[in-house]
Amino acid sequence: MKVLAPAVLLLEALLVALAIPVAVTTSGRGAAAGWVLAALALLLVLASGMARRPVGVSIGWALQAAVIATGLLVPAMFALGLVFLAVWITALVYGSKADRVAAQHRATPASPSGSPESGSPEPGSAESGDLPLSS
Repeated sequence: MKVLAPAVLLLEALLVALAIPVAVTTSGRGAAAGWVLAALALLLVLASGMARRPVGVSIGWALQAAVIATGLLVPAMFALGLVFLAVWITALVYGSKADRVAAQHRATPASPSGSPESGSPEPGSAESGDLPLSS
């Protein structure tokens, strides 16, 4: 989650920023729609910096709802907002799994450098089945 959630919010900010010209030209609201989307894009960028903390995830959820609500300005944003909602949920689920695996990996002591990691016998030993190298 330390990487995925901020990345999703940054990509979403890019999408919202790219929707500004569409909102200005196609919606009947003109520049007001552009300013709303610009503010939302800025909030998404700021939230990406906080997404690693629990409060940032809560802000991310609120911004997901805001992106879907921009479908009132640009109807295509309904679909894109739902797609990014699915990506946001996926990022949170798999990001938290990755964080747990990384924490377990850090908690597991490293094996000594001289011992084999797999527990298999060293080549040339009597246990390995190879003939010893002797002259």
